[in-house]
Amino acid sequence: MSRVTAIISALIICIIVCLSWAVNHYRDNAIAYKEQRDKKVSELKQATAT
Repeated sequence: MSRVTAIISALIICIIVCLSWAVNHYRDNAIAYKEQRDKKVSELKQATAT
């Protein structure tokens, strides 16, 4: 029974690690996208103001 418990524990740990990596990866991409978007919006506002 301890072997089954060890396998289940290893699978749960693997799933948690994979999910945390995916969340961190997509969060970084979202932050970069937001920075690019905000920069373009400010450039557009400046261009239309002149």
